[in-house]
Amino acid sequence: MAIKLLSVLFALIAIRRVVVRYRRGGALTVEFVLWFMVFSGIGVVVFIPQVTDRAAHWLGVSSGFNALTFVAIAGLLYSVYRLLSRVQTVERDVTRLVRAQALQSATRVPPAPAAPPTPPPPPPPAQ
Repeated sequence: MAIKLLSVLFALIAIRRVVVRYRRGGALTVEFVLWFMVFSGIGVVVFIPQVTDRAAHWLGVSSGFNALTFVAIAGLLYSVYRLLSRVQTVERDVTRLVRAQALQSATRVPPAPAAPPTPPPPPPPAQ
């Protein structure tokens, strides 16, 4: 029973944070709906675990736990892919920006004056 209470408490706190973030303009509507559904689903599954069994049967998996595990792993892998993609895009943009700024602020250094020709070496001493 304690795990159920902790799970519901976690879900309620998470939903509250999602709503506050959305109201402040820190989240898109799509993000808000996604996270709201995820955390609401946690609260529902705690008290009605048969929902996961029905979803598992629809997905063709043996149990609700297996279905949740597969979906969670797939979601995490997709999230890692998206994050890496974003990081690479940001790195590329920063590189382009720094390069453009360096070229724009670079000053042309005049070429160094030509060095005078070196004198020929002295002849070897006669014997």
